[in-house]
Amino acid sequence: MSHDPSSPPSTTHGGVAGFFNEARCYALTEWRVLARERTAMVFIFILPAVLSAILGPGVSGLNAAPGAMGRATIGFAVMFSYMVVTYSGHAFYRDFWYHTQGRQALLRPSKLAFAMGKVLPACAMSFAQLLLFTGFAAAFLGLPLHGSLPQVALTGAVLVASGAALGFLLFAVTRSTATLSNLSYLVLVTFSAVGGAIVVTEALPGWSRALGHVTPHYWALRALNEATFGEGRWSVVLQSAAVILTFTAVCATAASLAFDFRDQKHDTT
Repeated sequence: MSHDPSSPPSTTHGGVAGFFNEARCYALTEWRVLARERTAMVFIFILPAVLSAILGPGVSGLNAAPGAMGRATIGFAVMFSYMVVTYSGHAFYRDFWYHTQGRQALLRPSKLAFAMGKVLPACAMSFAQLLLFTGFAAAFLGLPLHGSLPQVALTGAVLVASGAALGFLLFAVTRSTATLSNLSYLVLVTFSAVGGAIVVTEALPGWSRALGHVTPHYWALRALNEATFGEGRWSVVLQSAAVILTFTAVCATAASLAFDFRDQKHDTT
């Protein structure tokens, strides 16, 4: 009998070890699916690289400023790292695609272990993309690095965590994959536009700049700008990370309250 790619782990053990075993099993399953489908690789890695090469700093409002190409590349990296919203949401819907949601409802695993395992592979891909693009921009595109790599890593980690939490929330409040996908693409474009990932915040209209403050993108780019063009102050990076973590906590809490293993959803792909 063929293995169902969305099947839950067959055995778990109690306590902390059982929790991490559950999360690991879900994560390994999701990783195999993402590796086989390969579309996540295209949207998270290849598309931002192509857009960076084609558009460069021309669309960002930086023109020929020093390090402009590197900053534009970071903007596209931040934008498409938020595809983690889509792929996290799809990970939860996968049980409905393969009709295994009934088993999940019977097993009722830990919500936290279930959610962590589902989103971890997409988070890992987006996090790796941010580190790779920042390193490439610093090495080859004239992006300065006045701060440190731990500052970049912390910013990337909290950004993708916020996207995963938002993807979980969108799954919890929608009833079909199509609805989740439409909402996640709307988030991708809107957050990137007003958050300064496409056009730098300083070049946006005043109302856009004000709206951008509610997006994780604005705060992530604030921290990344401090680590690159700025003075590398940890106070700025930590303050920005704290705002993003607050956004993450709100989304994760709302998702946990709204999520029920017994929910009925459409299995459209």
